[in-house]
Amino acid sequence: MSTLEIKDLHVSIETEQGVKKQILKGVSLTINTGETHAIMGPNGSGKSTLASTIAGHPRYTVDSGSITLDGADVLDMSVDERARAGLFLAMQYPVEVPGVTMTNFLRTAKTALDGEAPRCATGPRTSSPP
Repeated sequence: MSTLEIKDLHVSIETEQGVKKQILKGVSLTINTGETHAIMGPNGSGKSTLASTIAGHPRYTVDSGSITLDGADVLDMSVDERARAGLFLAMQYPVEVPGVTMTNFLRTAKTALDGEAPRCATGPRTSSPP
């Protein structure tokens, strides 16, 4: 069972004017395997900042607090290590890339994780279809 634990997280961002603006002010949250959590609030309340911070977006600075996944310090992980651990952001409406099928995209992603291409679900073809 996995546990994502956020304790007293304070996060800031530098504005275009070079001013440090604190966005998150003491967020604490524990999410265990199988649980569903909905994070709701008005625009500008920090929902996207929280998600981006967990994923490792470089624009956000963690001033204090901690994020752990099964006891491992997420803040010490690189963005790709976080993604391999299952902490990443996906687009709600991803952009279509001409010539890249979903099958090829998923196969490439799985190969990057495992170091070898996944086996075909139906197995290799032994003869041509009629």
